[in-house]
Amino acid sequence: MNLTTFYLAFAGLVLAPLLGGLVAGVDRVVTARLQSRMGPPLLQPFYDAGKLWSKVIPPASHWQGLFVRWALVASLASDVLLAAGADVLMCFFVQAASACFVAMGAFCGNSPYSKIGAQRELFQLLCYEPVFLVAILAMCKAAGGFDAFAIMAAKGPLLYKLPLLIPGLLFVVLVKLRKSPFDISASHHMHQEVVRGVYTDYAGRDFALLEIAHWADVTVVLWICSFLWATGPLQMVAAGLAFLFAALLIDNISARLTWRYMVKVVAPVSLFLATANLLWLYLE
Repeated sequence: MNLTTFYLAFAGLVLAPLLGGLVAGVDRVVTARLQSRMGPPLLQPFYDAGKLWSKVIPPASHWQGLFVRWALVASLASDVLLAAGADVLMCFFVQAASACFVAMGAFCGNSPYSKIGAQRELFQLLCYEPVFLVAILAMCKAAGGFDAFAIMAAKGPLLYKLPLLIPGLLFVVLVKLRKSPFDISASHHMHQEVVRGVYTDYAGRDFALLEIAHWADVTVVLWICSFLWATGPLQMVAAGLAFLFAALLIDNISARLTWRYMVKVVAPVSLFLATANLLWLYLE
């Protein structure tokens, strides 16, 4: 590892959670404006995380606390790998491991809501991860390389070659942001019948660490989505914001779907479109 790669990796480690926290703040502000409310300040997620950190509450079990830390390490590692220009497929598998650790920690809890949320988290994982994987493979094929720098150095926007990836990537963003109509495992909205689902038994510092892990995950997903228009830093930021605002708009105009509908309809259609685009690249 040369010095430049080390600096990039360190920047990814530090900046990714901060950017994810800002995304959470933008989420709250935009949602409040769409609902004609005043809403919280932009930095409210950081205030909430600080307040959670000040509460020393023992975890439901030893394993739960351990899974929280593994989830945080996996989430931050995926950001570090992506910032250092590593293989995007490796980043994909590492961030998927983080979601698995969150569900495993929820299974260690005492609340039935926690266990139901963990089951739904795994259902979501089985639905969106194949779509995300095929989308990444299509990007790598279109760019001619699997490392992040090769994709970002592709000639021209990849969107022209990968238009069918947009529904699938938007599906992934909605799930990772825990937004309607796919907020089935850990939504904070009042219409969620399993309270906070997978997060029910997490509290205090463990919950704060999970929030930071979630911010890091969101950064990775939006960063990979921005590869569709990676002709420059500003264009990538604009592409990531486009996916974010599209997800927020859908969240505010749609009702929550059941996990059965997601498994039977949304995931298969998204996977079919992404796979069709990938095959199109090989046949052209």
